[in-house]
Amino acid sequence: TAAAERPERSALTVHEYIVYSASFNVPAFYFTVHDTNGAPSSLVDILRTSFFKFKPPIGAEANAFALTLPPGPFPLLSQGDHPTLGTPCWYFHPCETDAAVGEFMAEVEQAGWNEETRLVRWIELWVMIVGGVLNL
Repeated sequence: TAAAERPERSALTVHEYIVYSASFNVPAFYFTVHDTNGAPSSLVDILRTSFFKFKPPIGAEANAFALTLPPGPFPLLSQGDHPTLGTPCWYFHPCETDAAVGEFMAEVEQAGWNEETRLVRWIELWVMIVGGVLNL
């Protein structure tokens, strides 16, 4: 039967974290993906799920520890320990976060905004950018 020929899709557990990056002074998005037995999923397997809204572009380089998009000098996605939990996680490298959000802020920021309004809007834009890549 057709069902016997197709590999079964098993449920995955995704844990998502927003962590402050003291090095870059911006939020960073960390996550883990595990199968029903608790085994962590590989990057290749994660990229095959519906967690990401898009497939990596042609020329992207993926290995066991990172996903690098051309011509980026830093990986877009890296594997490392969660800064407070100490557990292995995947995370979006925060080095270009301020520049990415800054491009949107330049379009929407209004002269009368106080610091609190500006910071709230910055966080909203950051969540919008992350949500544009991931099915949150």
